[in-house]
Amino acid sequence: MKRVATIKDIASALEVSTSTVSRILNGKNQSNARLVKDVKAMARKLNYQVNTAAKGLRTNKTKLIGIIVPEIGDDFFAAILSGMQEASEELGYNLLVCQSNESKKKENQLVKSLVACNVEGILIAPSKETHNINFLKNLTVLGKQAVIFDRTIEQDVFPHISFDDAHGGYMGGKYLIALGHRKLLFIGLSQALKNGVARLSGYNKALDESGLPHCKVSFLDSDGSASEILEEHWKEGAFDAVVCYNDLIGAQVIAHFNEIGVKVPKEVSVLGFDNRPLCEYTFPKLSSIEHSTNKMGRMAVTTLLDLLNETESEPLDIEPKLIVRNSVEPKA
Repeated sequence: MKRVATIKDIASALEVSTSTVSRILNGKNQSNARLVKDVKAMARKLNYQVNTAAKGLRTNKTKLIGIIVPEIGDDFFAAILSGMQEASEELGYNLLVCQSNESKKKENQLVKSLVACNVEGILIAPSKETHNINFLKNLTVLGKQAVIFDRTIEQDVFPHISFDDAHGGYMGGKYLIALGHRKLLFIGLSQALKNGVARLSGYNKALDESGLPHCKVSFLDSDGSASEILEEHWKEGAFDAVVCYNDLIGAQVIAHFNEIGVKVPKEVSVLGFDNRPLCEYTFPKLSSIEHSTNKMGRMAVTTLLDLLNETESEPLDIEPKLIVRNSVEPKA
């Protein structure tokens, strides 16, 4: 196997000191134009590559950011990661992306692994099993920083980048009420997810203002599948619109109604959340509450770098927008 070229190899080939070569390659000594040209030419000839890992150990500036998301294959988190990639490239950083699979235990292991890789900081969307940030508190002692994004946890140690979920739910509730809907069923993913609780509170606020009863509420992690939940409540006539924690649940709701012959939106309206690409491919197309996932990713990276550069960062919310398609119509 061919040995990787070193600074010492360049210095030996040119009969100069290793410190001279090192200073030139690091841009610190450019006074001798002929020598600079020779050093760079020899570096190319020998295919010399900077050992960023070793350099990072010396300077503690590895230009690495660790990212932990619940599920990499989820198009929602994939869109956030795209924004993170764009921002990190512009700022000269690289990303190490990890998946917790919604496991708190796995999340803890990943934090330790990323610290061992000498990342400068960590961006994390907590798993649905995670209720505190105790596993992150040692980061500052180690000279690392963290930013929590999307899913928020009650804490005052690290900044968070979140959507204004309560306002998104409120906006959706006002929209449905204005169209004559009076009985809403909220289907959530898990009671443990605070952004889901915030979305539900927004819907209930809109109902309160109109003197209407709060949403009927069910969660997939405790009450069964979307089909099971819908079958139970549909028989009772408990709702005229379904509001969903996210678009994936919204798509499941529409598929169930299509299967049993209930017409959406003529007989029941369905509203999603996140405005994922799949909204365009359900039948009918799914109306949804949109947040800018790309903006969230970019803001998470820039906020982390503000921390690393000791610039103050405040919690940031991203405003939602209602996207109207075909799954909601005025109630007859």
